[in-house]
Amino acid sequence: MKQTAFIVILLFFFGVNIQAQTLEEADLLFSKKKYLEAAEMYYQQYKFKKAADAYQMQIDLWTKSKKPQLQAADSIRPLLMQAEKAARMLSRCEDIQIIDSIILDKNDFLKAYLIGEATGSLEQTDTGVVYENQLKDRRYFGKKDEYERYRLNSQIKIQDRWSEDKPVDIPTDIVADENFPFVMPDGLTIYYASNGNGSIGGYDLFVSRYNLNNDTYLAPNQMGMPFNSIYDDYMLVIDEVNDIGYFASNRYQPEDKVIVYTFIPNDEIKPIETEDEQILRDRAIITSIHDTWLPDVDYQAMLDKIKANIKKEQQKVKKDFTFVVNDNIIYYTLADFKSDAARNSFLQSKEAEDKIRSLENRLDSQRKAFADGNKSQKQSLQSSILANEQQLEALYLKYRKSVVETRNMEIKYLRINN
Repeated sequence: MKQTAFIVILLFFFGVNIQAQTLEEADLLFSKKKYLEAAEMYYQQYKFKKAADAYQMQIDLWTKSKKPQLQAADSIRPLLMQAEKAARMLSRCEDIQIIDSIILDKNDFLKAYLIGEATGSLEQTDTGVVYENQLKDRRYFGKKDEYERYRLNSQIKIQDRWSEDKPVDIPTDIVADENFPFVMPDGLTIYYASNGNGSIGGYDLFVSRYNLNNDTYLAPNQMGMPFNSIYDDYMLVIDEVNDIGYFASNRYQPEDKVIVYTFIPNDEIKPIETEDEQILRDRAIITSIHDTWLPDVDYQAMLDKIKANIKKEQQKVKKDFTFVVNDNIIYYTLADFKSDAARNSFLQSKEAEDKIRSLENRLDSQRKAFADGNKSQKQSLQSSILANEQQLEALYLKYRKSVVETRNMEIKYLRINN
């Protein structure tokens, strides 16, 4: 947990010795004006308001002394802001039903993710997870940049070939790592993990949405508790068809273990209605998944039903293609389309695919010729390569818009005629 590591280094610099402490001991340290040590203990125990108060007291002590230590005070202001943010998140802890949890080796944690075909697929790698969408024509993953920071990248598949890596343009901290992406079937909503953007500890979960108007993503929103904790939280996946979700965390786990929580997604954020801070802390930490359950609900039967549904979905059938219309409708042949306009739009998107493939092949040949050519040949090819790359980007955008338009046409037709 990077933020904790920073705190430990800071406390060590000022001669503070951190030990496992109880809340009473933290209060005692606070009364002795050992504010930094007390703040860290409060934070670890989810006493975020007390942690913020302790950091503020230390800042006041340093800035109002006869010999002000302004640089030292400035160095812990980010910790004060972090504690204040965590306190706000705790007060708005979401009321979600966590119906299962399982502890797995970090290298095998995806075994707990049981998702239907319409949600896509996940593959664990040495650097994170590769998510491939339900159409099997786009994938997302974390990749190190020139500064050794993980950044989200994507690829598009035209027929049987993957394009070059393209950065996912989400506003972020320049020093942050971003990894573990998942994109909803709408192709617009992306969940991912980042240790920047105001993380309250290690990796936090964020969500952003794609803006079709300028081919970029909107500023990300940080998810609340219990999804995020003061530890690493990542790989949030939602299977809308089966109404189930998953996320992973190393909270209170050994170094090589991770816990995966299975939950029922809310249609909208629903805060826990209580003024009891202990209840909020227990729910935020996820002290017991049973505390999140509703009365008279058979969650085991619910899980068994989901497994049966997904097994049925995964039965192989002959398909010309896979086109997701909405959460409950998937087309595999042209005959499945009910709207003539949507069918024609789909065919146009296929034509765009062919053009993209042809242009990519042409670019490959030009790039090879450029690499092997002399100075004169390189000058001749340079402008053509640049023009073709710009045309390819435009075709990618046109293709994505065509797919969205096809889906909207079909949905509108079905809504009117059903």
